[in-house]
Amino acid sequence: MKSSPEVSSISQEALHLTGKATELFIQALARFSYQQGEDKSALNYRDLAEVVNSEETLQFLHDIVPHKVKAKDYLKMLRDADASEEQ
Repeated sequence: MKSSPEVSSISQEALHLTGKATELFIQALARFSYQQGEDKSALNYRDLAEVVNSEETLQFLHDIVPHKVKAKDYLKMLRDADASEEQ
């Protein structure tokens, strides 16, 4: 927040409250992802990505927590796209 050119000063209370809100948001996201996940022994990136990409309220995180795509799958998608463009 301090690096934003539109903000001249930020109170300590605002910084504390923003930090606490962020902490609570991350806890809630992790808890929900864990509950929705298949593996109850650990929270996986796949669980987080699935929740972020399935919940409309978390749409702002789509670019930050995308579904992982294996390189071989991505290359196959590129080849398929090239083949469809050639036809």
